[in-house]
Amino acid sequence: MPKFKNLPRRLSQILFLVILGEFSFYGIFRCPFAVPYTDCGACPVVQCPGKKLWVGFWLLLPVTILLFGRGFCSWACPGGLFSDIVSKISLLKGKVSRGFEKIFSLMKYPVLAAAIVYVLVLNNPRWAIPIRTGEFFNSIKLTFEHADTLWLVRTAFILSGFLLIILIPHFWCRYLCPTGGMLELLKKVSFFKYRMTEACNQCNVCQKACPVETRPAEINCTNCADCKDACPVDAIKLKRGL
Repeated sequence: MPKFKNLPRRLSQILFLVILGEFSFYGIFRCPFAVPYTDCGACPVVQCPGKKLWVGFWLLLPVTILLFGRGFCSWACPGGLFSDIVSKISLLKGKVSRGFEKIFSLMKYPVLAAAIVYVLVLNNPRWAIPIRTGEFFNSIKLTFEHADTLWLVRTAFILSGFLLIILIPHFWCRYLCPTGGMLELLKKVSFFKYRMTEACNQCNVCQKACPVETRPAEINCTNCADCKDACPVDAIKLKRGL
C-alpha cells in the first residue's frame, strides 16, 4: 500500500477546511471591518458563517496555543492548507538564506501590532460598505466596487502575501500573518512541541522536509510533524514541557 505523508494532518486540514473555509473566504473578500474575524457579532453581512463560528474560534485558539503552539497553522488553518498546496511549486523553495528568514520573519509583528491597535484602540472601523444579501460572487464584486481605499489596500496586502507563495513557500504564514505572529510569540508556553534530541547530527533533512523550511522548535515551526518521519536518525520527538 502507498504511504501517505502525514495522513492525520491532511485529514485534519480537510475537516477544518469544511468548518472554517467559508469563514476564511468571507474574512478576506467580504468582511467590511479593518481587521476580519474579530467583530463578527456586529457584522451586517448576514450570510457570513462567522456569526456562528467566531466566538468558538477565539475560545478554541488559546487552547491550541497552550497544547501545541503554532499547531493551528499547520493542522487547522485553511490558509495553511492553501499555502501547503501552492508551496509545492514555489520558485525559490530551499533557496531562502537564514539571514533573509530572520529579518523577514519579523515583519509579521508590526502587522500584528497594527491589527491590535485597530481592534482595541480604534474600535475596528468599517472600511467597506456591507453588502448584506445577494448572489455570492456578485456581492464580492460589489464590495470591491464600493469599498474604501483602505479596505482595498488591506485586501491587496493579504492577497499579495498569498500570491508571493509562488516565489517563497508559505510566504504569508512565515512573514506577514498577524495570527501567525501572535502564535509565534506565545508558542513557547505550549505543553507539547517537537524537539531535536541529542541524536541529531545536524544533517538538516528535517528543514528540507518542512513545509515552512525550518527546524523543530525554531522560528516559524508549526508543529506539523512532517519532519519527524523524514529524520534519518529518529532524532525528532514530541516532548512535553515548557
